[in-house]
Amino acid sequence: MSMTHMSSTIKSDFKNAIWLILLVSMAACTPANLRVIKNPEMKNWDGKQGRYQNLFPPRYGYLEETEYDRIDFLKPHERQPHEYKILQDPRGDIDRTLGYDPLEYTLAPDLKLLQQPAHAVQITWLRHASFLIQLGEEHQILVDPVIEELDGMVGLLGKYTAIGTLYADSPLATRELPFQDSAGNSAPNKTNTVAISHDHYDHLNYNTLKKLPPETHYYIPLGLQREFPSRFNNVTAMDWYTRDQLGDLTITFVPANHRSGRSLYERDQNLWGGWLFEWKGYRVYFAGDTGYSELFKDIRQRYGEMDVCLMPITAWFQRHWHFAPEDAVQAAEDLGCKSFIPWGWGTWIMSFEHILEPPRRLQYAWDQMQPENMELRILKMGETFTLD
Repeated sequence: MSMTHMSSTIKSDFKNAIWLILLVSMAACTPANLRVIKNPEMKNWDGKQGRYQNLFPPRYGYLEETEYDRIDFLKPHERQPHEYKILQDPRGDIDRTLGYDPLEYTLAPDLKLLQQPAHAVQITWLRHASFLIQLGEEHQILVDPVIEELDGMVGLLGKYTAIGTLYADSPLATRELPFQDSAGNSAPNKTNTVAISHDHYDHLNYNTLKKLPPETHYYIPLGLQREFPSRFNNVTAMDWYTRDQLGDLTITFVPANHRSGRSLYERDQNLWGGWLFEWKGYRVYFAGDTGYSELFKDIRQRYGEMDVCLMPITAWFQRHWHFAPEDAVQAAEDLGCKSFIPWGWGTWIMSFEHILEPPRRLQYAWDQMQPENMELRILKMGETFTLD
């Protein structure tokens, strides 16, 4: 055999080995019972850039300020200079957790109420973007559950840096969720569902998911199924403006103004969005991370007014991707929300603002804007909102 032929054979074998490794890896990352629901009318893939794109242009840009940004929402003793090594505010830094005691903003959950729901709609805020939504006695939905340590290197780095340091534990441990009994078996006569808005580390947490019962049904954004581990058996990946029926529960994946990616080399390869849960005339909307645009008027036009809106109110230095509190109120008005529940604050330092500024700025915006026919419910972590 000539050296040239041998070299060609080695290269061919090497390529085949690489392809075999890739195929095995893809198979290992593809759930066995996978459904993919696509919207043939959706034109949200940018072929030139090779990524998904938002449907509506954002109203605001990066670090864009309004009159609300010129209002000081902190008390004098909460404003002290501080230097951060990561996520430095170019306008000057302060200690972003000074004066914050998470115990003041946490309640012990009513475990009996969670195990035996007594209301048509029960919504418990766990922390950050994590909610337990219970509809009657049969449907239980965990939205963006991040109860355990953040995944991978992000979780490790969070222990050693101020940015990413956990400031509020979940008031409910994963084992205490009503998804399972004390023996770890699935709760009888209940539909256990998890809905993920996008793949960022503070919304998708495999450390939590792997502790849930194997019968749990996962709803994820389109594209994420390519990397969703095969250990999760029951998975539905959905495109924007698509619906699925789970008994008498209708689940709809709607757009948001945001982006996706869990590394510097993977941007917008999976969708991002919000979730709409419709059950027996009730509509519960979870926005996911999003900036403000005309999107919310479009959602209302398609699906009608919302009974409950779960809205983010933090990290508005990236205002094209994240609501400022007043943006969340405007979006809620666009959606026709009857009850407004904010989230995102009080768990980690995720942005330049002080950890207590979001709820204060929200209350100020609410008083200024005075939305009609809408109630504001600022929950404590562990607190349950009910609706009958």
